[in-house]
Amino acid sequence: MNIKAITLAAILGLSTPTIADLAINSPVIAAPKFPTGTFMDDTWSVSLSFENNSYFYSGKNMRTGSSLLLSGATTSGNNQRRVFTWRNGPNRYQVVWRPSDPDVIRVQVFAPNGKEILNRLLSQNAD
Repeated sequence: MNIKAITLAAILGLSTPTIADLAINSPVIAAPKFPTGTFMDDTWSVSLSFENNSYFYSGKNMRTGSSLLLSGATTSGNNQRRVFTWRNGPNRYQVVWRPSDPDVIRVQVFAPNGKEILNRLLSQNAD
């Protein structure tokens, strides 16, 4: 008999239950598919939430008090850089987010002619 083959079979036979237990019982941490929470700088506050199968954007200018609530974003981009777009009449609101840097978003607003009228980096508000 080949002693190496018997030893290998015994090792694999004894370790298989342990490997299976690790594979089945290990928690899987999935990367979020979109940012949620409140992101802000000294002027802007943007809260993002997902409710009732719709993605919400709630923006507020903290200096003027003006605010806006949008829902139903479209998504584009890739796994490294995701873009969420909402429309309010002719204006386009975008949030650009990198899952590798989940606490920062870029908020952009575009006029009907495509001209960018706002471009700010906002950081996650630690509640």
